[in-house]
Amino acid sequence: MRFEQTRDILQHQVAEYHRSVSRLYQELAEQDISPRNRLMLEYLIDHELRLALAIHDFMAEAPESALDYWFKRIEISFPVADAAVLADACRTDLDRLVGAAIHFKTSLIDFYGHLTQQCDAAATAHLFRKLKEQEEKGMKRFIRHAQGLADL
Repeated sequence: MRFEQTRDILQHQVAEYHRSVSRLYQELAEQDISPRNRLMLEYLIDHELRLALAIHDFMAEAPESALDYWFKRIEISFPVADAAVLADACRTDLDRLVGAAIHFKTSLIDFYGHLTQQCDAAATAHLFRKLKEQEEKGMKRFIRHAQGLADL
């Protein structure tokens, strides 16, 4: 059982997660990859960097009480941006790259869902529900983008 404050989760874990995932995509993009995967990686790199920056704006608009909330029952660890998820096949196989990106998104969505369930403060629960919904919408946009690339 861990104790974490919402403010710290957002500033130090969520923003850093997005930056880490973006760096992993950048490292993959620097290798010899297929043109479709390069386009997808450019989209993903930009998307993750924008999300890392957006956390600060999101926090500026959030109620202080929601940011000051202490979680007392975080039973799962914050997701890790694991380079092993981006297997060598992600360089040439668009479906594998999409699967890896979905893994990164789903891990964060699941964590937000866990925090929402563990929270007994309405404002904080609303904050994490909103983040979860935004990630889900972003994943749907990403999948549509990937389908468009697959059709090329």
